[in-house]
Amino acid sequence: MAINTTNSSTIAYLNFITNELNHYIPISCLILGTIGNILNILVFTRPSLRTNPCSLYFVTGSVVNFLSLYVGLVTPFLGLYGLDPTQKSNILCKIRYYLRFTTITLSTWCILLACFDRFLSSSTNVNFRSWSSLHLAKRIILLASIICFIFPYTHLFYCYSINENNICTYTNNICKLSDDSILLICNSGIPPILMVLISILTVRNIKYLNRINAHRRRDVQLSRILLVQVIFLVLFAIPITVQKIYSCTTIFAKKSELTIAIDSLIYQISTEISYINNSTIFYIYSLTIKKFRKEVTHILSILFTCQCNKTNIVQPITEKLKSNHNEIIDRINK
Repeated sequence: MAINTTNSSTIAYLNFITNELNHYIPISCLILGTIGNILNILVFTRPSLRTNPCSLYFVTGSVVNFLSLYVGLVTPFLGLYGLDPTQKSNILCKIRYYLRFTTITLSTWCILLACFDRFLSSSTNVNFRSWSSLHLAKRIILLASIICFIFPYTHLFYCYSINENNICTYTNNICKLSDDSILLICNSGIPPILMVLISILTVRNIKYLNRINAHRRRDVQLSRILLVQVIFLVLFAIPITVQKIYSCTTIFAKKSELTIAIDSLIYQISTEISYINNSTIFYIYSLTIKKFRKEVTHILSILFTCQCNKTNIVQPITEKLKSNHNEIIDRINK
């Protein structure tokens, strides 16, 4: 009896922690991610950077990150207050998970494509370097988007629905197994491994080029920021990858209520850690590349100057209106 009471209190405590994480982590990621991704877009679309194909991958990744954060984090937060529309409409339930998995995967693919572009641009082979072009990058991004939106996750429209507890979730264990497997293959498993391998080859290319050409600082700079981002992406992907592997291997095992509560907490933590990568990319860029910091400073100074100019324009007009108003009152009094 005492054991059951202890288990019940532990389960309640674990569920409480899970709910508290939903209260604070999503809103923090949304605020940081919104500011960071908007500034990323502003920086990489500036004339000095927009002509580089790697910048186009960064811009696309920032746009997709922005969408991913709102699709993935807003509805769980609203669910705490009974306002989650995906728990009331089957079609919204299906669309939410479809967009969630699609956007996080496409975001990862953008970084993978940027790694491949840096490898091509740093190659000693002229033919390989010619493949690193803005025109080709646009076509590759379009193709990657079409593939990502059509092939990996269309089965989610069958696999997800609202259950008897009014929770939007997978319909059976086979669907969960297929979802976790596809996410491992397309998002958190294979792509990070490819990024690391391609980054190693890129570093080797750059070291060789530095010995024969000391003026390729721009390629070195972009490759460094990409390498740092890959390191962070891999670190943030490890928890969700381990969780998915554990989920796949234990999906058909019978679990106690305590084990289910522990699994739910681990899933919550690993998922929110994976979203930290989508929220902090801008800050990683700012800390690792000097030119990026200069561009951010320049943009903020422009925005601040524009705001000051608006204030300076409004103030004289306001003072003039007040002066005219006072003159009119003086004339009436006379």
